[in-house]
Amino acid sequence: MKNAFREFIYAEISEIYNSDKYKFLKNKEILITGATGLLGQYFIAFFLKACEKGNRPKNITLIHKNKIPNYFNFLKKDKSFKFCKMDLTKKEFSSKKKYDYIVQLATYGQPKKFLAEPLKTFFLNTSLLKDLVFSLKKKGIFLFLSSSEIYFGLNNNPKEDKIGKISPGMDRAPYIFSKLSGETFLNIVRKKYGLNTKSVRLCLAFGPGNKKDDDRVIYELIKKALLKGKISLRDDGSAVRSYIYILDAFKMIINIMFFGKKNTYNVGGDKLISIKKLGMGISDILKCSFKIPKNRIKNVSAPQLASVDTELYKKEFGVLNHKHFKASLKKTIEWQKFLYKKD
Repeated sequence: MKNAFREFIYAEISEIYNSDKYKFLKNKEILITGATGLLGQYFIAFFLKACEKGNRPKNITLIHKNKIPNYFNFLKKDKSFKFCKMDLTKKEFSSKKKYDYIVQLATYGQPKKFLAEPLKTFFLNTSLLKDLVFSLKKKGIFLFLSSSEIYFGLNNNPKEDKIGKISPGMDRAPYIFSKLSGETFLNIVRKKYGLNTKSVRLCLAFGPGNKKDDDRVIYELIKKALLKGKISLRDDGSAVRSYIYILDAFKMIINIMFFGKKNTYNVGGDKLISIKKLGMGISDILKCSFKIPKNRIKNVSAPQLASVDTELYKKEFGVLNHKHFKASLKKTIEWQKFLYKKD
């Protein structure tokens, strides 16, 4: 039986992993929180590739809240990988060990979840960082997953020196302000203690690796098409998004983490698409019906436009050759088919 992780995620890492470029990973100690999430699984694939290509880290500690997907069972036999099931909002993180690289991905990335758990959301992006960052070795690297939600309300492609039009009373405020607070804290320790901290403001990554309960728009539309044979939007679909395929996002993030000179970077796609056109594209691929309902529900808390300016990244690393959107969408659909296949 094929392993979904190896087939969909690990196979793609070969495009970016270079043994000579990443020799420094050998014997390093690594900590990843939120390790079984969408981005976390690409980090696992990346470090697994290092293990198999002669640059084996000493250990890779993977902190996760939910049950480990079955396709990771093979990793339990690898002594370099250690899975730690832990709800970081309930149990204080403490470690006598110091790490060379810490990747903080533990957060609620889905609007439905961070709106339902504002206190936990705030904790994961603020208080938790204090415990994690001081487990970093002096010459280590700390990567924090921030969000393009910071630009809420801006109508252009914002650069890293901007923030959006945010009020503390907004439903999304706990998520947005906690991300800003997390970035601020890391900037402080960067200046005061000389630690190498990086914040990545990620804008709408998608692709293989999500779970069934992920109800972000792109997955919800695919789910409707697969399970119901039709797609019906909740509103007129006029909101515009700049999606980025997860492998493209990971390419940018790995460069930023290990070689970036700045402390904060935008990571996002190069094209805009409306939710309406996204739904029509999915319906075309899966040959199902598509409609906009007459009785529409307006989601006033969601941004009308979500995109970021990536010129800072391009100046350092050059223009990224993004995957073709339709091909990326097809790959994502194939993953969803795996998730929803009948036993």
